[in-house]
Amino acid sequence: MKTMYKVKKITIIFFASFIVACGVETVAAIIFLPAFAADWPVVGDNDYEIELRPNDDNQGVVSGIFPGEERHFSDPDRDGNVLNGSFAGLQIEFTIERPSGNVQYTGTMVPVSETDHTITRIVLTSSEGDLVLGQ
Repeated sequence: MKTMYKVKKITIIFFASFIVACGVETVAAIIFLPAFAADWPVVGDNDYEIELRPNDDNQGVVSGIFPGEERHFSDPDRDGNVLNGSFAGLQIEFTIERPSGNVQYTGTMVPVSETDHTITRIVLTSSEGDLVLGQ
């Protein structure tokens, strides 16, 4: 019983010290849990969308992996292609497997706010140029 009390007390002191030393903003950045599972329209192209679907084990976590699909309703080379990616905090990357060759995207997810972790935009770059996904 005394051991549990000491462990609990040490844990509380550790986290309190960490918050004071690093600041609340740093702690919020470290434990940011993005919520981004959706079909994402590509800004500026009404025929183009990217599906990002983390499974249950990869939702509500700081980092994880996800599958998805590229869909383009007027360009067969960019339609129905599988993608696989990962995220860590607000950083995201994925590779689309196209018949003409794989394309890797890297970028940043933009949340509503520091307290509402719903992602509203994903800003990406690749060898093909910039791509912005937005709800």
